[in-house]
Amino acid sequence: MKLWIWVLAVPFCAQAADDVLSRGAVVFRQSCAVAYCHGPEGKAGRAPALAGRHFDAGTVMGIAAMGIPNTSMPAFREQLKPDDLAAVAAYVVSLNANHAEEAATVASRAMPPEVERGRSLFFDPGRPGACGSCHEIDGRGTPVSIALQEIRTARLGNLRTIESPNVVTVRTSGEQPFPAVVVEKSAGRTRVYDLSSRLPVLRTFEPPEVVLEPGSSWSHQAATGLYTEAELAAVSRYLEWLVRR
Repeated sequence: MKLWIWVLAVPFCAQAADDVLSRGAVVFRQSCAVAYCHGPEGKAGRAPALAGRHFDAGTVMGIAAMGIPNTSMPAFREQLKPDDLAAVAAYVVSLNANHAEEAATVASRAMPPEVERGRSLFFDPGRPGACGSCHEIDGRGTPVSIALQEIRTARLGNLRTIESPNVVTVRTSGEQPFPAVVVEKSAGRTRVYDLSSRLPVLRTFEPPEVVLEPGSSWSHQAATGLYTEAELAAVSRYLEWLVRR
């Protein structure tokens, strides 16, 4: 009887592990793989690479919770729930077997040169506030906006004048109102990406501390001011290529 119970439990354990890794991947992209920290899938960004480093989960969870003094690695113990910290640790450990970088390299070889130029501009790491700072495509970038989440149904058009209906105005005591994208709004906390600077910052508030108002003075035109018309045309060709592939 015990043997049958154990056999039946295995699929549920595997599903639970998959759920933890999926949750860890989401939290990592939102909190760790922003444009000025670790790269997507644990690749090097402004911060060191995490993939292939053979960390154990306890080490990762400890560093994520407490940070590293006198460095740009912050402490997340007040920003993330213990379950989320554990999920991120499990995800980072799983990156030892992640071949996403190799797959991305192969995919990029199949791109025409003019499309590859658009892709490079989209994810340009030397351009704070580049498209990849707010948009995620094929697991690369930061999923602040969902506008390109379904690339085949996204409204591309003129990239300078695209509307941003999901941007709100956040009001909180002690500071000026700022534009933001809401990540989470629950009874326990409100999390938003602050768009008041070139690089979106993920911030967490107690619900009574903030008021979210529909609409904002923020515009996509201001965000695309980093690019010339020729560069935006190259970015458009990259997005159109993704739709057709």
